[in-house]
Amino acid sequence: MLYFELLPQGRTVNATTCSKQLASLDMALGEKRPRRSAVHLLHDNMRPHVAKATKAKLQELNWDTVPHPPYSPDIASSDYHLFRPLKMFLKEKRFAKYEDLKMAVFDFFDSQSAAFWKKGIADLPKRWLTVVTNDGQYIFTRK
Repeated sequence: MLYFELLPQGRTVNATTCSKQLASLDMALGEKRPRRSAVHLLHDNMRPHVAKATKAKLQELNWDTVPHPPYSPDIASSDYHLFRPLKMFLKEKRFAKYEDLKMAVFDFFDSQSAAFWKKGIADLPKRWLTVVTNDGQYIFTRK
């Protein structure tokens, strides 16, 4: 895991938040992958991701954005690879405080092996190509 952020309870992502997260991700990449030659970012077309401020930040960072068909959760590794196991990990757990939930999420991330994270990334090119060549139609079954 290179970088993740949990927003405070009740806060949503807007263009400003998205731009700040991209800057934080860039810093994390610089620390953890200092010899990277390029960044290819796959993110959907939600408003904060396509806002002028976000596009300007991506241009400033000199990152390439990979095309993402609308409404295509099959293509986002967070949707198909990360959130399903996280959902199962949190299933039937109850949290009295936001901090307890936050710690459980940290525990889940820490408990995953390097192979787990590598598989999510390794599966992405084939999934992306399959989704894009099918015009973004749902192609993978939901479990």
